[in-house]
Amino acid sequence: MNRHHHARILATVMLTPLAALTLVNAPASAAEDGPPLTFVNPDEPTMPPPPGAIVTTFAGNQLKYCALICPHIIDFVVDVPVAIVRSPGVFAAARAQTGSTDRATGIAAASITRPTNSAMTGIIDNDLNLVLPRAQNALEVAVVEGLTVADTVRSGGPPAAVGKAVDTGRAKIVDALNAPIVANPPQIATPTTPAQAATLDAIDVGSAVLFQAPELVMVGATEAAVVAAQHLATTGDSDGARAVGVAHLNETITHANDVIRQATTYHHVPEPLS
Repeated sequence: MNRHHHARILATVMLTPLAALTLVNAPASAAEDGPPLTFVNPDEPTMPPPPGAIVTTFAGNQLKYCALICPHIIDFVVDVPVAIVRSPGVFAAARAQTGSTDRATGIAAASITRPTNSAMTGIIDNDLNLVLPRAQNALEVAVVEGLTVADTVRSGGPPAAVGKAVDTGRAKIVDALNAPIVANPPQIATPTTPAQAATLDAIDVGSAVLFQAPELVMVGATEAAVVAAQHLATTGDSDGARAVGVAHLNETITHANDVIRQATTYHHVPEPLS
């Protein structure tokens, strides 16, 4: 579920090899041997980050993302099997207490679906609201800056201009990788050409189709299972339980479709360089 791995996949597809190699590995000026990175203005770095800063920061982010998601994965791996093993005893006790096989089935099912949904919700909520948007922001900044370097090279810019584009791009990527981890941050990449804007559009659509919508459906499915099990546990009505579960899942699918629709209808607008 690590959305850091999502960004890695999209970056491989989108970022031109020349720009990626230049931005990650090459110091563009002798200033790289100086003191640590300091900024007067995020858009005008006074000194580029040291060599390897992007790789080091990226690796550090993986630990941060794991700290958000891995505990819930452990919950899933531990709590769900335990609940499954205990469910026959839960069923027997519930049938003895309620006198209803259907209600006992619902109670036993709920004893499994509750920890399943709790763990899945923790994984997906942190991934969708914290990890994915931050990682996607960093990816989109890297793509824009990589394409800017490539455009500078293709236009025949002098070495000083290429070096400045590399320095600026590397600094902006490090800033994006170091952005605060907050819920649903705004997009920060600023395209300046139609090609950059179209590439960001493609990343947004890919993210919605490959990650956001499927993850919404995954957590919606576990929520639907909880709703159905609780209904059966309370009423003993298996048909009604099935109906409320399906209704909840359908609502989730509608929401997932809306996410894809929004991504496909929104288009980035290039902002000309000042």
